[in-house]
Amino acid sequence: MNQTPHLLLMPPNWIGDVIMAQPAMAAIASHYRNQLGCERITVCGQSWLSDLLPYLNIPGAQYARTIPAATTAYVFPNSFRSALQCKKAGVKEIIGYKGQWRSLLLHQALPHRLSLQHDHHRLSYLDIARQMKFTLSDMEVSLSTPAGDKQAGRSLMLEHGLDPQRVICLAPGAQFGGAKCYPAEQYAEITYSLVESGWQPLILGMKEDQQVGNIILQDLRGPHWNAAGLTTLAQALKLISASRMMLCNDSGLMHVAAGLGIPTVAPFGATDPSRTAPSGPAVKIMYQPAACSPCLKRECSVAGHPCMSNITPQMLLDACLSMLK
Repeated sequence: MNQTPHLLLMPPNWIGDVIMAQPAMAAIASHYRNQLGCERITVCGQSWLSDLLPYLNIPGAQYARTIPAATTAYVFPNSFRSALQCKKAGVKEIIGYKGQWRSLLLHQALPHRLSLQHDHHRLSYLDIARQMKFTLSDMEVSLSTPAGDKQAGRSLMLEHGLDPQRVICLAPGAQFGGAKCYPAEQYAEITYSLVESGWQPLILGMKEDQQVGNIILQDLRGPHWNAAGLTTLAQALKLISASRMMLCNDSGLMHVAAGLGIPTVAPFGATDPSRTAPSGPAVKIMYQPAACSPCLKRECSVAGHPCMSNITPQMLLDACLSMLK
């Protein structure tokens, strides 16, 4: 008797990369469901994936913290360790890009036809599905808000004195490092003008972003909330889905907002938008590269942080206001 197929998806290790891999994972899952009758789809990885998975638009997929002995695994990280973990777990067929001495562990070691150094990450992930000859019905990121989550986000806003119809999210941090971050003082200038126009700012991010959030919100009149470090990822996703706009650096939350169709404005400098720009129907990227852009460094070593100072607060404000019309 043939074993019922059990598909395992191992996404990348960062939220933004998981979102950029979403079209590829959806295409792979769709093939296994529709062509092979696969009813078991497991997504395995970091614990925060359990909160993110319901938004990834992969019907029937379930999260697991430990790797199951699946029939087939698609391994998106390029590490030797990720392939070895699947081998040790008893996965029968392991598919992924060759590299890091792991080709002997892979049943299909795919060539890198696109480069994460030069091509958009979303297209590089999609090429896994393309090389497997799967149908690519949607090459853009398409996230979905689970039933009730948007209302839960609105309720959370109301609990903190915000009007959900007027809330704009700001994510002024970036886990990769300060080189990607637009200056807090300039964020404050933009936020002040947005508040003057009747909008209510909500800061999202990690605990280490709380101080930046305080700088941005200081001396503001009217409702506002610095929620950096005070929400779970699940709560942050609900808040984003209920918001009117996202202003943020190149970060995981940027990709989430854009993929949900939330109007998204993002300054780029240290990173290259041709490689990591978010996918979504309402995105404005501000990129005024300096001579050193994109440096891809964690911290800026050039006086004045020119890639960011080239982007004036007025440029970002105009972009935000155009999105809010």
